[in-house]
Amino acid sequence: MSDYNFLMESRLSPEQVRVVGQVSRIALEQGLNVYLVGGAVRDLTAGQSTVCDLDFVVEGSPQKILRHLDPARTSPRAKGGGPPGAGSDGPRVESLVLDKRLNSAEVYFATGVRAEIAASRNETYSKPGRPPEVRPAMIFDDLKRRDFSANAMAVSLHPNSRGLLLDPTNGAADIARREFRVLHSRSFVEDPSRIYRLLRLGLRLNFKPEERTKALLDSAIENRYWDVMPPERQGVELHAILQEDNPARVLKMLAGRGLLGGLDQKLASARIPYDRFAKVRSAVHAVSGADPLLLNFHCLVEKLGGAQRSRLASKIFTSAKSIRSALDLERDARKLARLVASAKASRPSQVYALLSKYPQHLLLFLLVYYPQARIQGRVKSYLFKFPQVRAKLPRAELQAMGLPPGPKFEKIMERVFLDQLDGKIRTQPQLLKALRALSGIKEPAPKPEPPRRAERRGKRTVASGK
Repeated sequence: MSDYNFLMESRLSPEQVRVVGQVSRIALEQGLNVYLVGGAVRDLTAGQSTVCDLDFVVEGSPQKILRHLDPARTSPRAKGGGPPGAGSDGPRVESLVLDKRLNSAEVYFATGVRAEIAASRNETYSKPGRPPEVRPAMIFDDLKRRDFSANAMAVSLHPNSRGLLLDPTNGAADIARREFRVLHSRSFVEDPSRIYRLLRLGLRLNFKPEERTKALLDSAIENRYWDVMPPERQGVELHAILQEDNPARVLKMLAGRGLLGGLDQKLASARIPYDRFAKVRSAVHAVSGADPLLLNFHCLVEKLGGAQRSRLASKIFTSAKSIRSALDLERDARKLARLVASAKASRPSQVYALLSKYPQHLLLFLLVYYPQARIQGRVKSYLFKFPQVRAKLPRAELQAMGLPPGPKFEKIMERVFLDQLDGKIRTQPQLLKALRALSGIKEPAPKPEPPRRAERRGKRTVASGK
């Protein structure tokens, strides 16, 4: 049996660990049982080195947690980004998107972590491909209504049972066999998006459908159940594909099987520039924690007209801010490229001051689409060289001189950082001199040398009259 406390601490990123701790603390204070579920537990069990998103399920109302994550939020708005807020005991919340029907929310933290927090529920499908009827349920019912056994596991986050695995459908055994197994014979009929999810995850994890699941999958594809997916489910799956490490491979596979039309009819006949995805992937891999979503969206719609781009952006993204960012990406990058190449960014300190005002996805866009040496050099310096300089700032040296941390301390560090970027400070003596000049701390006066031995003897001789 895996030690899930150890897996969470070692496999989740430090930012994700802080979010798990934050959600757990709030749930405990509110008297709620909360669980880490779904893909995160599957990937931890399968030994994946990276867990993309965190999914939490609450037995009870998730609003009791959400209001503490985002205290600035006064009135929930379905399907819209809430105003920025800050939890008092963890990472700041950047945006929050509610789904009232499912009683769930997507939460985006300023640290780059995405999480879903949902009420434990059961679902009943009245028509194939249509949204299900939703009603509250306990955690085991929630797990049993899911798509595949590998996704139907949960880990308790309550202090009394933290790390306990709940696996009512024996998903861990299927993961060990690297298989996907549906939990219901009508699984693909009721929710055709599961067809795409199985194929996408199968490519990423190198899992195969077990025999019965493969027969049900082949039947669902042959009977074109994917033709009845509602636009919101199409958008969810397109969003998931664009967040894959290799979306081109997924899109090519779907195109080869004639399934792209089930996600969007226009994509079925569009010329998708698959080579661009490889360039985005290379740029994203070079920058720790980079999010490829907006750049991959641009690759997907690059050959489409403005109206089709807008339609797909509205389908894939859930907030007005994200839609604007996606549609304005090319225009914003063009403006930024002109600034980066101009004399206004001739010094490294000017490059830093300029680029620190812009979101990371714009800088990555320049790396992918603007091969000019000047632009490439300045953006790469900002992304890769400047952080190394900042990591070696002489904080210990300044404290040793007698200046305690505080606003003045940070102001001096920033000045030294910029001077180091511009080459005004190169050596250790120059550094120490600059620190003293900026802090106003004078170099201590040298201690007087003790009298030499011969001088002391001479003085004793004179004193004795010899």
